[in-house]
Amino acid sequence: MSDESPFLGQSGAVPVDERLAALLSITGRMDGFLYRCRNDANYTMLYISEGILTVSGYPASDFIGNKVRGYSSITHPDDIASVDAAVGKALEQHGNWTIDYRIVPRQGEPVWVHEIGGGVFDASGQLEFLEGFIIDISERKHLEQANRDLIDRIAVISEHIVKDTGNILEVLRALKMLALNARIEAARAGQMGLGFAVVAQEIKTLATTSGASAERITKLMDELQSVLAEPAKRER
Repeated sequence: MSDESPFLGQSGAVPVDERLAALLSITGRMDGFLYRCRNDANYTMLYISEGILTVSGYPASDFIGNKVRGYSSITHPDDIASVDAAVGKALEQHGNWTIDYRIVPRQGEPVWVHEIGGGVFDASGQLEFLEGFIIDISERKHLEQANRDLIDRIAVISEHIVKDTGNILEVLRALKMLALNARIEAARAGQMGLGFAVVAQEIKTLATTSGASAERITKLMDELQSVLAEPAKRER
């Protein structure tokens, strides 16, 4: 198979057929693009659809034949190794790769993309091209991060609730012991006035502490309910 293919219709070599036109229209609506490239160090592009402009801010013509820049040059440096590994593993198995990674656009923050691709092999099993579809998933990634942050906040609130609940249980145990001691003192009769005064004060102190903890738990539960309601508010 030569490098010429329906994917090269953009260069004028072969007209773009109706099926490819439909794919290009669909990917354009999805903030994504199609590509076909060589399996070299720079993934030299043979074809890349115009959707790359929307995702990266660079025109498709920059990438054809790596005229101005290679696709690898806009792949986030921290993600290049994982992309290469995914592609290499899939090619060994004559399968497809599916990977999320970041690209560095002309302006703004890195853009998260999802790529599904595979190798094109000839009848003898020789690799000819790499091709695939890449779509912008930044919104999904931001939502995933927001959900992770939400879970972390819930975990912190829950930890405080458990801690304050433990304090209340300790207070209740102490109150039971004081009540038992008070009954013992009452049974002994005698000059128990001062002893009961001390016990009463201790019970009052513990009750105050218990009330404060209970109030704290109520506030934490309200906060937890508010946090749990946030995803529903974002979906409206």
